[in-house]
Amino acid sequence: MSEIDETAGMSEAGRHEWELMVAGEVYQDSHPDIERKRAEAKKLFVEYNKTDYEDVERRREIMEQLFKSVGEDVFIEPNFRCEVGRNITIGSHAYINFDCVMLDNAPITLGDYVWIAPMVGLFATNHALDFEERKNGACQAKPIVIGNGVWLGGHVSVLGGVTIGDGAVIGAGSVVTRDIPANSIAVGNPARVLREITEADRTGFMERIGQRERGL
Repeated sequence: MSEIDETAGMSEAGRHEWELMVAGEVYQDSHPDIERKRAEAKKLFVEYNKTDYEDVERRREIMEQLFKSVGEDVFIEPNFRCEVGRNITIGSHAYINFDCVMLDNAPITLGDYVWIAPMVGLFATNHALDFEERKNGACQAKPIVIGNGVWLGGHVSVLGGVTIGDGAVIGAGSVVTRDIPANSIAVGNPARVLREITEADRTGFMERIGQRERGL
């Protein structure tokens, strides 16, 4: 996938606001150049959401145009929506279920084998608390990192600045406001770690499948 200069064609002020945005500083979300990037992304994800499941090549082409990077064997159900798209990196073997929203004003990174249930939101950006600043477009975005093998349950919300460690499971309806360690189960609003995932959580599924494949 070729590198794209996202600030190409922007005004000097627009380029400055974009650079502030991805750096995690307060930026003008309503700047016309950022609005244009938002409109470009919308055209792509609207087209993607209209594609047929069997149109694998076209779906892949759109993903490569929309995202910064996308791995192999990535499947996204409609209706997927995002902010600018080009700040999203998706690893291989990811499955993103229906109605996912990613507000990627700051980088959003998904590892390999990430599974996202329906109606999950990854919200990297936040409006200013002060009303005068907020109504004039002040926002601040922080990166989100979802590690390898993470499973996000239905209706989970992940806020900016959060890293979820490899293999973690986030229970349905949770709001993740702080980092979650690897191989742990977290639930609630705000999400809190319940416990570590251990060998005791294995059900014997892999052994049963292995026996079937060996004809036993």
